[in-house]
Amino acid sequence: MPKITIHADCGDVPKKALLRDLNIAYARSDVEAILDFFTDDIRWHIVGEFEMRGVDQVRQALLQMKDVKARELVIDSIITQGGEGVISGSIIPENGKPVAFCDVCRFAAGEKIKSIKSFTVELNDGGLDHAEDRRQSLV
Repeated sequence: MPKITIHADCGDVPKKALLRDLNIAYARSDVEAILDFFTDDIRWHIVGEFEMRGVDQVRQALLQMKDVKARELVIDSIITQGGEGVISGSIIPENGKPVAFCDVCRFAAGEKIKSIKSFTVELNDGGLDHAEDRRQSLV
């Protein structure tokens, strides 16, 4: 199981908890749990890579990535307002470079996600050890 660090407070906000739980399921490569968060007509656009339309395309893509295991997930921020939400953080795979991510989500009625636009950046410094230091230096 990956190490999971959550800096964001979800409080009593169901959509924040949903985004947190979705990313935890993703870090654990739990395909069926991930799909439970989506409407059947989900649209997931990974900017600069590809776009998936419908739960079947998403399932196929996730199954292809199932062997990529996460060593660590860090959730830095979760913001929701009305029918939209944003979650950002970093993920370190067991083999490979860490990746920073920011997912912009739109919700359907019933608290399911109907679209995601994912922005990812491969990190060059070899880890997240200094992520808090970098955040503090920006303040």
